[in-house]
Amino acid sequence: MIRKIIAFVVVYIVLFTYPFLTYGYEEQTIPVLMYHHLADNINNNTVISPTNFDKQMRALKEEGYHAISVKELHDYLTSQIKLPEKPVLITFDDGYLSNYEMAYPILKKYDLHAEIFVIASRIVDTSKGIAYPHEIAKMNWEQLKEMQDYITIQSHTWDSHYKLPSKYGRQNGAIYGPSYLNGQLESQEQYEARVKDDFIHSRNIIKEKLGYEPIAISYPYGIQSAATIKLAQEAGFKMGFVIQNKYVKKGDGLFALSRIIVNGNDSGADLIHKINTLK
Repeated sequence: MIRKIIAFVVVYIVLFTYPFLTYGYEEQTIPVLMYHHLADNINNNTVISPTNFDKQMRALKEEGYHAISVKELHDYLTSQIKLPEKPVLITFDDGYLSNYEMAYPILKKYDLHAEIFVIASRIVDTSKGIAYPHEIAKMNWEQLKEMQDYITIQSHTWDSHYKLPSKYGRQNGAIYGPSYLNGQLESQEQYEARVKDDFIHSRNIIKEKLGYEPIAISYPYGIQSAATIKLAQEAGFKMGFVIQNKYVKKGDGLFALSRIIVNGNDSGADLIHKINTLK
């Protein structure tokens, strides 16, 4: 009888306690912050001044947040690792030069990791010169390499950060579905070939230039569809990010993970309050 009781206790511990001992954070929630460009004295939903960015990063550090990587988030969501207490994922979109000149020194100052989702076609190849001189300046591949101690590069497509007219007559993200190109509506097959080629090209060029393949994509404008997700998976991505202003947690779809828009006007205290009041 005693042996049966002991056996029952052991089974109970293994079945109901072991997962928590192993991972420990089954209900942990992770804020994924989204930034874009930095510029002096400009603060809005897409631009933040370096002064305010510094205040926000200092607040995260002082509040005990630990900046994680996309890979760590993926491994946590797939139950391969546990995360530190109060994890946060800091991300940037597009690949602006200001990320290197302004954000990178601040991230190093506070020992915080970040991820940059680049429009890979816009990253400057110094051997060829600047391909898009009329856009806000982007970084070059040498600068991306230099930042690898604190920043990992992910994909924001190769060259699909624009909108196209859809078959329903409205403008939609270029990767969302069949679109009108040169006055002709693509077939489903043509659309899928175009987008999949774009996704694969973005991964290949990042691997060629930086030595590793990105595992995540942030969809331009946060717009995606079931077809987009299928193509992202087929291209080799393991995660995809949208914009829903809520936490990421276990059970969320890996290809529809939410990010939070950070307003440049937010003080450090504002940012912490926003994180603490999310759902």
